[in-house]
Amino acid sequence: MKILYILGSYYPAQSGGPNNSIHWQAKYLSKEGVDVSVASLKTGLTQTDINNYNIQLNSKSKVEGVKAYYFNYFFNRYLSFKFYIWLIFNINKFDFVQLTSYFFPITWFSALICNITKTPFSIAPRGELEDNAIKFNRPIKIILHKIFLKFLYGKVKFIMVTSIQELEFSKKYFNEKMIFELIPNYIEISKIGKLLEVDILKKKNILYLGRLHPKKGIANLIKAYFSLNESIINSHLLLITGTGELNYVNSLKELVDSSKYNERVIFLGHKQGVEKEKIYKQSKVLVLPSYSENFGNVVLESLSHSTPVISSKYTPWKSLEENKCGFWVENSPNELAAKLKDLLTMEDQKYIKYATNSYNYVCREFDIGKNIEKLNILYKNYSK
Repeated sequence: MKILYILGSYYPAQSGGPNNSIHWQAKYLSKEGVDVSVASLKTGLTQTDINNYNIQLNSKSKVEGVKAYYFNYFFNRYLSFKFYIWLIFNINKFDFVQLTSYFFPITWFSALICNITKTPFSIAPRGELEDNAIKFNRPIKIILHKIFLKFLYGKVKFIMVTSIQELEFSKKYFNEKMIFELIPNYIEISKIGKLLEVDILKKKNILYLGRLHPKKGIANLIKAYFSLNESIINSHLLLITGTGELNYVNSLKELVDSSKYNERVIFLGHKQGVEKEKIYKQSKVLVLPSYSENFGNVVLESLSHSTPVISSKYTPWKSLEENKCGFWVENSPNELAAKLKDLLTMEDQKYIKYATNSYNYVCREFDIGKNIEKLNILYKNYSK
C-alpha cells in the first residue's frame, strides 16, 4: 500500500501541531511496512533543519525513514509551480492520499487531481471548520465552501477529525451521507520517560508553549498570573514560548510591562528539540487558554513529560479532569488563576499523583506505537 500525505509544512519544521503528528503517523506506518511519502512546502524549515536532515529541496529526501519532498515557493506559499507539477504527475501512483487543511489552495488542487485520476483521498480540516476559526474571513470561507469546495471535495472518502468536539462542528458543513473517521493526534512518547518523584518536585515554572496568536488567549493567562498572590509569583516564573505576528507579540509585552512583576514573565521565543524537552521537564504546569483548538498537541507533549495541564473549555480536553492530570476551565483570568493556585499550592504527594497520572494517561491513550495499527487498517479499507 502506497500512502501520500500532502500538507503546507512538515517536520522538522515547527510551524504547528500537524508537523509533528503527521510525521509520527508517517514514521510509524513506514515501520509497519507501508510505503509512505510526504509532499510539503518548505514552510518553516530553517537552514539548520536542512543541514541536519540533509534535505534536498524540490527532490526526494529521507527524514527518519520517511520519504519526504519539500518544495520551494515564490512570493507566498500559494505559488509553488514545482509542487503543482509534481502533484500532477505523481498523485495517481498512490493508493491513498491524505490531505491536511480545508481552505488551503494546494489542498484544492490536490483534490482536483485525485478526482481526475480517481485516486481515493481524505481531508483532515485540523480545526479550520470550528466556529472561532471560521469567523476569520468568514464570508469568503462560506462562499468558497458552498460554491466550490463542497463540489470539489464531493468524492472524498471520509473527513478525518481528531476529537468529538471537532466532529460536532465539522458535521454542520456536510450532508448526512458524509463519513467521519475519528483519529486522535497520537504522539511519540518522550525518551525522558516517567520522572522520578525527586525530579517532579523540582518543577517550578508555569508554561505556555505554542503560536502567539489572539485566538490562543495568552493575554488571559498573563492577567491570571499577575492576579496570583505575591508568594506564588515570586516562586514560579511564567514562560511564554513561541513566536507570532510582531504587533500581537508587542501587545503582550506591553501588558507584561504594565505590571510590577514584569521581570517574572519571560518570552523565550521558538524552542524545539532538547531545549523544548528541558522546558517541559522544568515546568510545573502547562496552560492552554485557547479560544479555538481542535486538538492541541502541546497537551500530549506536556503530559508525556509528567507535566499536568490547565486547558480552556474551548479545547477538547475535558478528560484532563476525568484522569486527574489537570483542569478544564472557563477561559477567563479569574478561572485560570483559581486553578493555577490550586495546582501550584498542592501538597507534594497530591501533585506527584497528578504528574504521574499525566504520564500514565498519555502512554495509555495516545502512544503512536500502540495505536498505529488503527490508522493502517483505516487506510487499507479505503485504498484502491
